Amino acid sequence: MNRYHVVIIGSGPAGLFAALWLERLGVERVAIVDRHLYPAGGLLNDGKLNFDYRVGIDLDELQIDRAEAQRLMDEIRQVLTRFPRCQQVTFIDHNEKIQGLRDIAEEHGAQFIAPEQWHWGTDNGKAVVDYLRNFLKKTEFLLGTEVSSIEKESEGFRITGSRDQETVHYRTRIVLAAPGRSGAYWFRDVAGRLSIEHDFGPIDVGIRIELNRKFYDGITDIVYDPKFIFRTARHDDRVRTFCTNPGGRVRVEDYLQFKLVNGDALSGKKTENTNFALINTIALTKPFSDTTEFGQVIARQFFLLGGGKPVVQRIGDFREGRRSSAATFDSAARQFLVCKATCDAAPGDITLGMPARVMDNLWESLKKLDKIAPGILHPSTLMYAPEIKFFDTHFPTDRHLETNVRGIYVAGDGTGKSRGIVGAGISGIIAAKGIAGGRR
Repeated sequence: MNRYHVVIIGSGPAGLFAALWLERLGVERVAIVDRHLYPAGGLLNDGKLNFDYRVGIDLDELQIDRAEAQRLMDEIRQVLTRFPRCQQVTFIDHNEKIQGLRDIAEEHGAQFIAPEQWHWGTDNGKAVVDYLRNFLKKTEFLLGTEVSSIEKESEGFRITGSRDQETVHYRTRIVLAAPGRSGAYWFRDVAGRLSIEHDFGPIDVGIRIELNRKFYDGITDIVYDPKFIFRTARHDDRVRTFCTNPGGRVRVEDYLQFKLVNGDALSGKKTENTNFALINTIALTKPFSDTTEFGQVIARQFFLLGGGKPVVQRIGDFREGRRSSAATFDSAARQFLVCKATCDAAPGDITLGMPARVMDNLWESLKKLDKIAPGILHPSTLMYAPEIKFFDTHFPTDRHLETNVRGIYVAGDGTGKSRGIVGAGISGIIAAKGIAGGRR
């Protein structure tokens, strides 16, 4: 049975940056376990970096201040932006146009955030993962290994899994769980068996907008991935734009029991469209607080309504109070050909699957956004549903990201410590420093 000092579960940005810092800090016998040969998250899909402490980083959750966040972002930047195909796409220094957008947004009751941004594109995803792995000279990769259980022992933990259809066992003194969003539910189950304290944080539920890029180029030519945040008048809820992809495409994520929409962009090939998410942040209290189950119920409902596909509706149909149909989906008379769909979704009525409060918030925010960037609500614009971001399982930790179970640390999006590549990398570094400092 192989023995390690640290086993990292998950090979995304949190896991890779944790391993990199553990090596730098002299920690020996480190292994990374992942059920996939390549991670399933942001490194591989689109590859967008936001260097701004207000985006994807919760200072209170990580128990750091702005100065420390900036220092850690600089560390991440030094590594990732040296990847040859990573290109800066938003320049914020001495950019007067950004202030102009901020003023227009404020006139319409919206907050506007313009981070320094870099991008490498989905077509370079595997290359950037290989680039990061090449920094690791001592870490052992146990890829294609699916972990089934973690058990507490007298001097650490016993990890059981399967690899090449054979059962494998590993012993380790420390576990760093960085499972990403795709592994969040798995780790929540494991955490329950180990009595690791966890609760439910907010969930983001909404739609993905796809429109002819000419209507949004005036914004994205200044800020590649603009961040607009709205506080709705009717319900006083938070809605924000997220993950904008100029010249990009809408994609489907398969979660077996349901499907979600997402978006990305390639570096070497562009479409005539731009897409972005519009999502409503929802927190639940009593008597039902399980935001994971709440999000899955919405997703499964759309799965049924779309016959196993996401549902898509034209703005022109939505405003007329009718569902979109295959017969008129590409109607020239209704100006629908201005935006051709890049994703195979089922034409229908998204209001049948979306909670009314969420739909109210999304529509109110879209109307405000159309005043900031006229043309957003062109009849041809597409609304895909559902887009749901499951960052909702939260694990209370100390400042080193160690849980209440001594020896188990957490990092990344799947454990509620970040939202995005940069934040995940930062959480991995924090955990690595905690592990190295408290070496057992």
